[in-house]
Amino acid sequence: MQVLDTVGWVGDGDDTDFFLAIERTFDLRLRSNLPWTTFGEVRDHVVAHVAAYSGGGTTCATQMTFYRLRRALGLGRHVGPDAPLAPLIGGKLRQAFSDLEADTDLKMPATRAGWLGIVSGLCFAVAVAILAFTTLAPPLRIFAAGASAYAGLWLRHLDRRRLPRRCDTIGDLARLVTEQNRGRLARDGARLTAPEIWRIIQQLAAEESGIDPDLIGSETTFFRAKVRAA
Repeated sequence: MQVLDTVGWVGDGDDTDFFLAIERTFDLRLRSNLPWTTFGEVRDHVVAHVAAYSGGGTTCATQMTFYRLRRALGLGRHVGPDAPLAPLIGGKLRQAFSDLEADTDLKMPATRAGWLGIVSGLCFAVAVAILAFTTLAPPLRIFAAGASAYAGLWLRHLDRRRLPRRCDTIGDLARLVTEQNRGRLARDGARLTAPEIWRIIQQLAAEESGIDPDLIGSETTFFRAKVRAA
């Protein structure tokens, strides 16, 4: 499969989102004036960072995460990765994930809105529409928009949230948490090799670009304009 010369980003925030994902995943801070043009340069920087700040660990990162989650949930060794997650978490998902973050020192994946959360979003949309498009008198318009927004806040507070997609077991949660905390786990002794780092960078870039990650090579550039100017 032939790799792309460029992913063709236009600088409207797509590159910023990518670098924020790099920082979050590998637990590092990037300067805003780094003179990078290719994904290979990002890889080399992350590999050097991991080599400098990790202990060269050999432990499987997902296994390490699973043990932390199991311990934080107060579960015994008889509970394996295939155990259904919902009964272990309980009904208060938002609070449960917050507690897990505090107990494991790992960032949890975002939960999904339940039905009340979806209706809450619609209420906020209605509030904006009332302010922008209705011909009601100003006092009545403000009152109607405020009432809709308040209902949205109330429903959001009542929303029980849902587990992330593809997160049915404690093993699924361990995998998702691992993907978001690679750098932090490496510092704690988890294995993170250069090929694994490159695979993650390809995946993050592909998610931002909507392309196959295998099409991104080390010489693939961010911006098409920079290729023309070379």
